[in-house]
Amino acid sequence: MIFIAGNEPFTQGKINYRDAASNAKEKGVVVNTIFCGDYNQGISSNWKEGAQLAYGDYMSINHNQQTVHIATPYDDQILQLNIKLNNTYIYYGQNGRKKMKIQKEQDSNASGYSKANAVSRTVTKGSHLYKNSTWDLVDAEEEIEDFSYDKLKEEDLPEYLRNKSADEIKTYVEVQRKNREEIQKGIETLNTKRKNYISNSETKNTNALESAMIKAIKKQAKEKNYTWD
Repeated sequence: MIFIAGNEPFTQGKINYRDAASNAKEKGVVVNTIFCGDYNQGISSNWKEGAQLAYGDYMSINHNQQTVHIATPYDDQILQLNIKLNNTYIYYGQNGRKKMKIQKEQDSNASGYSKANAVSRTVTKGSHLYKNSTWDLVDAEEEIEDFSYDKLKEEDLPEYLRNKSADEIKTYVEVQRKNREEIQKGIETLNTKRKNYISNSETKNTNALESAMIKAIKKQAKEKNYTWD
């Protein structure tokens, strides 16, 4: 499933959108389009046709509408768990240190945008979908079939793991795995409370983009026999 959002004609670009939509349809990919502006203007600039060609939905939103984020009593606790979560990552490989640095930079970028954005990022990092097997030993051991501690180069490991035996490194990784699982459970529990608080709040979330996407996802998931909790 693909979502394309914008406020310029759908025909822009070197690739013909009809050909792209045809290729997507052949591969079973649904294309949804969201025009940021007047509904009819989106139709006249081919956003609706772009969606229909690949069995998707066409929507329009007011991109000037301010998004309302609801602060909850659980936000700060979730962000504190993010700090602990980061401490469970163990980089390896030539680009491992760089990737870990990028992870922290993205956390900082999210915080700079808003607390709500930082919380959402932490919730994502706390889910089973967030994996970094290409640079994190905890995920690598679990995700890579032919992973072997004997193949690790000492210079590609953090200093505190250099001169350690394969068994010692494995033991340390296992400790961090258990720590991470415990932290992720904590994030999940707090996020459930956070979502309940938001749903019970008198102030309603008016994020038009999010609402449009969720509406389309629910509809198309039902058509593919998925259920929505």
